[in-house]
Amino acid sequence: MNRQNVINLLVNALEARFKTARSAALQAREAAVNEESVAETKYDTFGLESSYLAHGQSQRVIECENDWLQFSRQVPVKFAVIDKVCLWSLVRLVPVDSKLASRFFFISNIAGGLALEYQNLPLVLVSPATPVGKILIGQEEGECVSITISGKLTEFEIDAIQ
Repeated sequence: MNRQNVINLLVNALEARFKTARSAALQAREAAVNEESVAETKYDTFGLESSYLAHGQSQRVIECENDWLQFSRQVPVKFAVIDKVCLWSLVRLVPVDSKLASRFFFISNIAGGLALEYQNLPLVLVSPATPVGKILIGQEEGECVSITISGKLTEFEIDAIQ
């Protein structure tokens, strides 16, 4: 479990998300300004709908770019020993008596909800304001927490904090 590797993975994923959003926004803009989008009748709303989509996509690009830039510029706190889960913690949870796989959570106030894989296990970026974030913040290694996954309450042990 290497926190810096996870941070690099997250920065790369956020950059890819930004590039995908930018590409979608360009496509939506091209559709909105295309000559075929000009209304032929007063009931033809394709051009108007395309412009709304282009605007929404451009807003998404701004959000994705901000997440990526903020996360990549953030200097994570270097911990000698982490006693409790806090902002910028990488947490590994192991199910107590379930056939579920272990999972990783990274606590960040940026881009919460992003889901990836790390060491072939689920990795989710959670903010301290989310239900999972609220449960994890302040917990110590070895403690048990109950988290709802796929509608089922599951008990996990905090196996490691970095």
